[in-house]
Amino acid sequence: MTTIMIIAAAIICIIGLIGTIKVGINPQDKDYDKKAKKHFTNLSLLYVVAFVPAIILTIVYFVFWR
Repeated sequence: MTTIMIIAAAIICIIGLIGTIKVGINPQDKDYDKKAKKHFTNLSLLYVVAFVPAIILTIVYFVFWR
């Protein structure tokens, strides 16, 4: 059951990542080119803050608490 939940969460995260990248590739904002570097930096930081601890905690869970 836990493995199924982790796989489902990973799939949801990947779908969110793909959706975010699609919005970044084809933005509706006309001034997007001027702000692209800041957007990319913020987006990258968000994913690092979200995914790195999630991956580390998942590995710790399966190695030490299982």
